[in-house]
Amino acid sequence: MKEKQSRLLHPATALVLAAVYLFFPGEALALKDAENQGRWTEPCKEGPDAEVPGFLVNMGPTGARGILKENSYVVKYVFSKSPAKGVLEIDDEVYGANGKKFSSHTFGGGYHGIEGPLQDLGLAIEDSEGGDGVLKLMVKRAGKNMDIDVQLEKLGRFSDTFPVACKKTEILKERAYKYLIDNPGGIDSQGRCVAILAMLSSDDEKTFRAGKKMALDWNKPYNADTWSWHLGFQGIALSEYYLRTGDRSVLKTLESTMGLLGDAQWKGEIKHWKSEQIKGIDQALLDKHQALYAGGFGHAPYTEILSRGGGGYGPMQWPTCLALMTWQLGKQCGIKMDEETVERSFGFLDRGTQTAGSIAYGGEFTLNNGPIDWKKWKTNTRNGGSHKSGLGHLVFLLSPERKESEKMIKLHLSNIDAAYKDMPDGHACALMGLTWGWAGTYASEDTKLKKKVGDYYKAWINLARCHGSDSYVILPGRDYADFSYYRGNIRNHTTAAVAFLYSYSTPKLRIQGVDESESENAKKASDGGLADLPYGELRMYHNADRTKSFEGRLVVFDPGLGMVRVRLENGRMSDLEFLKLSKEDQEYIVKAAAALSAGKKP
Repeated sequence: MKEKQSRLLHPATALVLAAVYLFFPGEALALKDAENQGRWTEPCKEGPDAEVPGFLVNMGPTGARGILKENSYVVKYVFSKSPAKGVLEIDDEVYGANGKKFSSHTFGGGYHGIEGPLQDLGLAIEDSEGGDGVLKLMVKRAGKNMDIDVQLEKLGRFSDTFPVACKKTEILKERAYKYLIDNPGGIDSQGRCVAILAMLSSDDEKTFRAGKKMALDWNKPYNADTWSWHLGFQGIALSEYYLRTGDRSVLKTLESTMGLLGDAQWKGEIKHWKSEQIKGIDQALLDKHQALYAGGFGHAPYTEILSRGGGGYGPMQWPTCLALMTWQLGKQCGIKMDEETVERSFGFLDRGTQTAGSIAYGGEFTLNNGPIDWKKWKTNTRNGGSHKSGLGHLVFLLSPERKESEKMIKLHLSNIDAAYKDMPDGHACALMGLTWGWAGTYASEDTKLKKKVGDYYKAWINLARCHGSDSYVILPGRDYADFSYYRGNIRNHTTAAVAFLYSYSTPKLRIQGVDESESENAKKASDGGLADLPYGELRMYHNADRTKSFEGRLVVFDPGLGMVRVRLENGRMSDLEFLKLSKEDQEYIVKAAAALSAGKKP
């Protein structure tokens, strides 16, 4: 997550640059950086992808990797024992699939989206896996056009309710969990955090135990010079662990983490910007703008910035949101907070949130581009930064006691709805953008938004899925500062992120939108106990063709998701797809659920 220090631009210079950008939009619709900053030939150093000769586009479960062109891929690597081995050759140009040529790539230059070869191949994989598994590639080899068949697994399609009530999700989720369990390590604090969250949401006992072990292995306090990112990710993971399990052994570490975050917070001006750096600007005005940094978080703790005498990056909204999520979860764990410290961070987040819901990257409203009118800056109505609105939504979802939370939740979801195509633009880490953009989306109750985002990113997920369909690797994000591929074992990082997305099919955590009573019931159910909910009558249930049956009591029916939860006689909870039950059961469930929700006996 290392960033370069922002250059100080005079406001007039910024306006000129903006004008240049606005008057030359045509170039933005083309492939911005055909050379991928030289990364097509720059390999990573860790994990199973270290054998690949560069940061190439993963062509889904075919096992091929290639350079992205305007309307095609040029194959530069094929994994052994993959479907494409012996079928595709190095320097094959793949320009279409399943009878359709790829459209033009559009990402770059401020425009976002996966339209073009990325989306087209990802959707073709979906079509093939939903049929006989044969992916028909249109290939140019040595100047000749030919059709080449690659046999994929017949996994079926992602459902309209993805990731809920989706057979393909369940298959891939269990494989991703197994991959993470069988291939531990190689990930930093973000990957560790989301892998823990994903596993703690599993209904599989082995996976759940693995998540608990991973959390307990992190049950060690950091020190005072630890970067803010690590404190936030650890605090979120251990808080959710405690709320899920009730294991008090992590409370000491959590209390330390909360305190270290308080120390790391930006307390105010350090007079880093000097009037001699910006001619004609009074130092008092610069100091006034520096004070707007108060409450935010930089990479390193504020105390470390002070010891350096200033310099480096100012606060950013990303680690500030992580700190707020940690503090709000910590309160639910019973840990006392310094409310003034928490309020300072809410203030910084508010100052960095515009009218349309777009959240600043850092201090655009202070000194990143020279002193500007902060209140005028806030009135911007341009949507963008859907990944940061994912974080913003989660902050306020975890803050129901705040009077502005309902309003801010709606605002951030509306911004995601308008700007969802820019989720892979995570600046220095596209994977981070996708992870938290998805998390904020799927923690919501907005089924239309979840379907919209899910339908769009199914292609990305299919394309990022490696051969064997048990792991994932990040795709080039076309962002000038994106170093995702080179972050430790990127295969584990990406697999953890996608597993976290899949885990929203069985939500158990506060960060997934589960409230306190639901979370406690999930904990009781995982321990073999009984949830404090009204139950329907004990009756026999049957599958659609009545070839299988089981006995249980109705607990929950969610018609929007098509999910039915039944308590079995052994005390365990079982989640079922409504449409896969018999017609008689469906009729009973609809009537019984209405009666139970009204407090009546069915």
